[in-house]
Amino acid sequence: MRHMTCAMTALLLAACGGGGGHPGSTGNSPGLGSATANLDAYVGTWASACASRAIDTAVIARAAGTNDALTIAVTTRYYANTECTGAVIATQTWSADATATWVGTVASAIVPGPGMAPVTASVDKVAAQLPQRTVTLTGTFVSHQTIAGQPNWCIDYTDGSVCVPDRIYAAEPAPFDGLAVLDNVLYELKSNGVNYDAVGRFTKQ
Repeated sequence: MRHMTCAMTALLLAACGGGGGHPGSTGNSPGLGSATANLDAYVGTWASACASRAIDTAVIARAAGTNDALTIAVTTRYYANTECTGAVIATQTWSADATATWVGTVASAIVPGPGMAPVTASVDKVAAQLPQRTVTLTGTFVSHQTIAGQPNWCIDYTDGSVCVPDRIYAAEPAPFDGLAVLDNVLYELKSNGVNYDAVGRFTKQ
C-alpha cells in the first residue's frame, strides 16, 4: 500500500513552502490590478500530462471582487491503465480552491523541464496560497479505510492500493511563485534565486 504525496502536481496538493528570490529585471510595474498583469492569459481549463495513472485538470478563473487574483480549482482523475487510457476509476476533488495574487511581472529565463535549455519568458510573480481544505475521492474503485488510526481514501488497483489521508489540510503557501504561458502551455514556476524552474506544466483544453 502506498501513500500519495499531496501534490497539484503542483497546483493544489503538495505541502511545499513558498519563498525564493525574484529574479529577472522588473519593468514598469504599477500597482496591483494594473494592465501589466495579463491574468486573462491564464483563465480557462488546463490539463497536465499523464503521471502515475493520473491527469490533473485545473480550472483557472478571475477571483471575484479583484483584478489581480486568480482562483485555481483542481480535479484529478485516475485511470486503471498506466498510460491514462480506458475508464476513469477514481476522481479526486478539494473542498476549496487555491488562489494566486499577482505581485509583479519580470522578464526572466525559465527552465521548462529537467535537462532542458532555459528560454526567456514574461513571468507573472504571484503569491499563491492553498486554503484550509479537505479532499474527497469518488469512484467504483475507491474505498475508505482506517490506516494506523487515520482515515484514508484509497484507490484499489489490481496491484495494490494508493491512499490519501482523509483529514483537514492546513492553509499553506502553494509550491510555485510564478506563472507563464508559452506556446499554449501554462508553466507553474518556482524561483531558484537566479531564474525560474518549471514545477508544473499544463496544456490548454
